[in-house]
Amino acid sequence: MGKRKKHAEEHVNLERWLVSYADFITLLFATFVILYALSQLDLAKFKDLKDSLKKAFAKSPTVLEGDAGVLNTSGQSVLESGGYADEQNMVPAILDEIAAKEEEKNYELAQEKLKLDKIDELKGIKTRVTERGLIINMVGNIFFESSASKLRPESLEVIKQVGAVLKEKFPYNLIRVEGHSDNQPMTSSVYPSNWELSAARAASIVRYFIDNAGIEKDRFVVVGYGDTRPVATNSTEAGRNANRRVEIIVLKSKFIQSELQTYKFQKERLDRLKKIEEMLKKQEEEDSKLSDAAKKLLEDTKNSSESVILYDKKQNDAAKEVEEKLKEYEKETNSEEKKSLFFKGVQKGLKHDKE
Repeated sequence: MGKRKKHAEEHVNLERWLVSYADFITLLFATFVILYALSQLDLAKFKDLKDSLKKAFAKSPTVLEGDAGVLNTSGQSVLESGGYADEQNMVPAILDEIAAKEEEKNYELAQEKLKLDKIDELKGIKTRVTERGLIINMVGNIFFESSASKLRPESLEVIKQVGAVLKEKFPYNLIRVEGHSDNQPMTSSVYPSNWELSAARAASIVRYFIDNAGIEKDRFVVVGYGDTRPVATNSTEAGRNANRRVEIIVLKSKFIQSELQTYKFQKERLDRLKKIEEMLKKQEEEDSKLSDAAKKLLEDTKNSSESVILYDKKQNDAAKEVEEKLKEYEKETNSEEKKSLFFKGVQKGLKHDKE
């Protein structure tokens, strides 16, 4: 009996590894099932999630600046609390086309306005329209002291007039203000190099626009290029004067996407473009009612359909009926007045005879 018991205890199950192996295979299978399920996510919903996270963390304050936090926005969404927005998600392509047409018109109007106000080269201002947009070039030595960013007092009126045109004609465009300098060594103790000087000059122009022209600060982008973007040679005094400049660029819509924008600016711009779209649709409906002769008249006189009064046949018949009734009324009135005058004359004559 003792020998049999010893033999049973020495027996070893060599197939116990199959239990662990089965567990491993089961876990591996479950892993692949989960991976497959994840690969079948709704791509549209995943894109929405990605965009929401991108917008939520687009503006990250530094440690020194601090922040109230994403949750402390008084019930507002991240966009409504003044964050940044992606223009492609807000403005449809068709509205971009409308904005481009309006910009071209306003570029011409702005140039005409500046010309009418005699804001020209004699006052240090040059304007031109390029692929980027409307560029207003301000010659540096007219607006700034040498090696300084403070505006000359005699130039403030010109800058104020330029700001008024920007506010009136371009309320929904981003404006880049770029400072440039010549390549002469910096002699100022305030600015270490031309980089700082050019950026400070651009910032001075923007501060004046904000404080005196009433333009919102989120409309501006300030850039300092130093002497890296010359428009003339730096070997002559005339060339250096041309290079010392500040350029104000009213950006076209297609370049707005490259700049960081606030939600407030984008929302106002989108609302404005929708209103323009509604006006254009209304104009098209009015134009469709015009006859060929009326369309030719508008084309020749360069007027809009608002200056043409349209009457259909029913309106004409009603107008004729009213006109006939007025004529009859006038006849009756005249007849009664004549009778009254006749009897008054008779009575007066009889009285005169009695006397």
